[in-house]
Amino acid sequence: MKRSYSPGSILCTLLLIALLAFPASGADASTDANGTVLASSATSGQPFISAEVLPSQATVGEPVTVSGVATGGNLTSGVQIWVFAGNYINVSTAPVNSDNTYSKTYQTAGLPPATYYVIVQSPGKNGNLDIVMETTGQFSGQVVNTNTGNLVFNFTGTGSVQDSAAATALSNAFNLPGVDDVYTKCTFHLVAPETQAAVSTTAAPAPAATKKSPLSLFTLIAGTGIAGLALAWRSRQ
Repeated sequence: MKRSYSPGSILCTLLLIALLAFPASGADASTDANGTVLASSATSGQPFISAEVLPSQATVGEPVTVSGVATGGNLTSGVQIWVFAGNYINVSTAPVNSDNTYSKTYQTAGLPPATYYVIVQSPGKNGNLDIVMETTGQFSGQVVNTNTGNLVFNFTGTGSVQDSAAATALSNAFNLPGVDDVYTKCTFHLVAPETQAAVSTTAAPAPAATKKSPLSLFTLIAGTGIAGLALAWRSRQ
């Protein structure tokens, strides 16, 4: 005996399949330029810092801005920002606003084209910067541990380290015993004006990757409805 199916039952089954094809969506966790999850870190109560530089590639003379979010700990003194490349080193502080954001803009006129390393340091729970650089006097350029008074490394002079080696040495300093500062790091690229012009005039833009648009729920339901009617018609033959 041939079993027949009503058009309604076939249509309901196909609609159910269509709905199951669209899983429930949830909010994505917010992340910074380094991929750190902001939502969980910012609400944990522990000191947290994020940073990004815009633009990530700039022409000499174009200002760049370092900004991010700092939460937890004692932020009364703000955050400390290290920017360095080759023989250039700039260490300064930026206040943290009431919404836990900070921002500092740097002028790049006269700076050499290079990859610049940026490390942003939060003072942690004690509110003191445990790792600092001497900026004046005989020991200018020396990075020291304020808890012990010990020299960590030199940015200038005999035995100095620069660029990625300096970024590694500074990162390691924040992991020393007794140091509760937290940090994050990123980079930006500074290029000469003629280099920027050459890139824009000689390099053909890469074709944008095309992606197939996912079927909308309406389109899928309409399609399954038509298929259902076709199956119902055939079942009656």
